[in-house]
Amino acid sequence: MMNAISLALTKPMGGVPAIPPPWVPDPDRYMPAATGTRWPAGFTQTYAAGLNYQCSKLFFGSPDYEINDFLIPFVGFGCTEGSLAPQETILPNADILIDEVFFIHPNGTEYPVLFGGNAAATVTASTGIVYGQVTLPSALPAWSVFGIRTVWHGTVGQTYIGGYRCQRHRNEKYWAATDLASVQALAVANGASTPARDTFYNTVGNESNSQPLAYGPAMVLAKGWDGRPVPMVLSDSLIERQEIAATADARRNMGMWLRWLDVRDPVWGSIIPLVMGVPGSKSVQELATSATKRWAMIDAIRDTYNGGKNIWTFVLDQSGRNDNSATPSTWSNAKLGLVDRVKTRYGAGIHVVGVTLIPTMTASSDSGRTVAGYTVPALWTTTLTTVNNTIKASSRYAKVIDQLLAFTADTDPTKSTAAEMFPLGNVVGHPGNQDGVTTWDTIKLPASVPNGTRIMFEYQPGLWTSRTTYDRVDNGDGTADYKVIEVFATNVQDNAALLAHGMNLDVSSYVHPVLQGVLRFVSRLPQSEKLKFYP
Repeated sequence: MMNAISLALTKPMGGVPAIPPPWVPDPDRYMPAATGTRWPAGFTQTYAAGLNYQCSKLFFGSPDYEINDFLIPFVGFGCTEGSLAPQETILPNADILIDEVFFIHPNGTEYPVLFGGNAAATVTASTGIVYGQVTLPSALPAWSVFGIRTVWHGTVGQTYIGGYRCQRHRNEKYWAATDLASVQALAVANGASTPARDTFYNTVGNESNSQPLAYGPAMVLAKGWDGRPVPMVLSDSLIERQEIAATADARRNMGMWLRWLDVRDPVWGSIIPLVMGVPGSKSVQELATSATKRWAMIDAIRDTYNGGKNIWTFVLDQSGRNDNSATPSTWSNAKLGLVDRVKTRYGAGIHVVGVTLIPTMTASSDSGRTVAGYTVPALWTTTLTTVNNTIKASSRYAKVIDQLLAFTADTDPTKSTAAEMFPLGNVVGHPGNQDGVTTWDTIKLPASVPNGTRIMFEYQPGLWTSRTTYDRVDNGDGTADYKVIEVFATNVQDNAALLAHGMNLDVSSYVHPVLQGVLRFVSRLPQSEKLKFYP
């Protein structure tokens, strides 16, 4: 039986088959079924007095086929982000006590998720994994947005680990109270998130200066798979960052690859991956010392729930950028060594697709405004070219996706995008009262500016500054008032020229694309590259 998408025609190119091979459904095989899930990672948090019962309400996108029977694991460990990532060494100091979990249907109906028939479950700190299950009375329609509401608690002073930054524009919530009845009442009222759980919105840092992390499912699996490819992605932060919260799409996608995989292409279809990595992951540290709990879990699901069938069909190796080394062989061997470990675990014959690496800009003379202003050292030109050539030639990969031209600037394929490539018009009037003392946090822009954009504007002739937008109110006249995270008293000339950044400044280097850079990449990498996902 061929899926309708796999029957669609496309223009043949260079002898490559014009259509994907037939998709072979297996409706009884649990497969990834939610966009935007994340492993717990980053840092632990402490239950504060009066806030030790907590509830997260998160929304995810379903596959482009009907699903009904759900398997939802929750874990008691977290991965480091940066440094030793993805080692699973960010651990709570006590068990995470789940009180109840609900599946939220798009029509608003909530269905209880049960753990071996029970509403509550104990997730043992460091080692614990529990599996919630729910079967809906009728199939969830394809391409739906559904929710998972999780209630958990601990003792004041104990720590827990989360993974989700709630997204206000998608009506995600994060409540906390002193007891179960109180937090349940907050969930029923469905009001704003508890202020203490809603600070530092759209920012990433450590426990004291970052948007709080909510606990939730490590992943969501479901039966009903129609046979389309399912990648197990060996990944780093480019899978979803530098986007944080405010720019997530309607299906919780962020970043270059999650957005590209989920494109609902009429021929190649949308694909929900099994993402193994987290921000900062290094190939050399994945599936190595202190980085095997996630792998043990997906194998346990294979053996316990799937009759020996994996929850993926092939491997997509997007990792390796964080393994950078001045010695090309050291760099490439780290990436290829991970492929070797995966093949040792799952068999030499598994289908592995490699991905080339993109450059990092180590400086900019104009804060990322122009491509010419970037500085790119030899590590990210000469050395990177050698590494990418090794990737493209390696027999470890059945196929390789070369992402460079989709990502880099047309004027210089060794450099990333810059703000000059994304003109947005002009600031409408000027913000604040222009006394140079009174701060302002709202700026009026054309309503066409996407929420969450990192903007750059010419606040005085020849002088530029930047802000990060995170919320907006439409004025109904082609303009909108945008809230910005950075609050200063900057004097802004009338109708200042307005651009959008393509890259984020990560401390001292331009490592991650922001919204406009991400969307440009997604539009430029052909969906036909998904043909490489098939053996």
